[in-house]
Amino acid sequence: MKKNNITISILVISGFLLAYFGSRLTSGFTGIQFASDYLRIAYHYFWWIVPPVLVVGFLFGFENLPETTGLKKGFLFGFGFALVTVSPMLISSALVGSISDDFRLFSLLKGTLFAGFMEEFLFRAFLFGLLFRKAGWGFVPAGLAGALIFGMGHLYQGSTFVQGAGIFAITAMGALWFAWLYIEWDSLWVPVFLHVFMNLYWTLFEVSENALGGVNSNIFRIITIALTVVFTILSRRKAGLKINRKTLWVNRDGICKAD
Repeated sequence: MKKNNITISILVISGFLLAYFGSRLTSGFTGIQFASDYLRIAYHYFWWIVPPVLVVGFLFGFENLPETTGLKKGFLFGFGFALVTVSPMLISSALVGSISDDFRLFSLLKGTLFAGFMEEFLFRAFLFGLLFRKAGWGFVPAGLAGALIFGMGHLYQGSTFVQGAGIFAITAMGALWFAWLYIEWDSLWVPVFLHVFMNLYWTLFEVSENALGGVNSNIFRIITIALTVVFTILSRRKAGLKINRKTLWVNRDGICKAD
């Protein structure tokens, strides 16, 4: 098959839109009723998985799926990296938060493990990752493509315009931060475990009702982000950071010419 950056871009964006809106459209038209919360979330994430997998398989081969999506390596490193760097948030959550009285295993799994993996797979590995790594988009346009939608997807947490704007800004910037870590470490497991642990501490200790948080929790969140940035720069600068002036707007190494 002949493929180039335009073909890849069209298929990736189309696949993303189908994945992101598929469950809402089909459930709205068909009126599907689910016997349990687990079936409902499984159906929702079925849409987040199948279109991206089909697009990746069609473009690059199903056997290359783990490598193409950044899942082939770095599992243990990603776990350890996140466990250490997110520890300040654990401390702050334990100090300023309180464990939920209405603890539900499903809610915890949905907000941490399911959300952490699925959001990173769809937004970072598929949409951002393929646009940047395979279609030649620069970090800024590829990152913003996912960050804006990622931010808008969290607007429901805000009850006022100011609160909504703050949540949008924080989650959109978080998306760019995750995307940067994904590329620099060449492993999706780094942002996946960061996402999971940050959501875990945020949810388990009821630090805040939304992603905005308070002053104390945000201080420790900033410390966590700073730790990941400093450690990444110090560790990767000898080999050369992949996100630089040459890759901000166009990633020529990722441009796929027709063959």
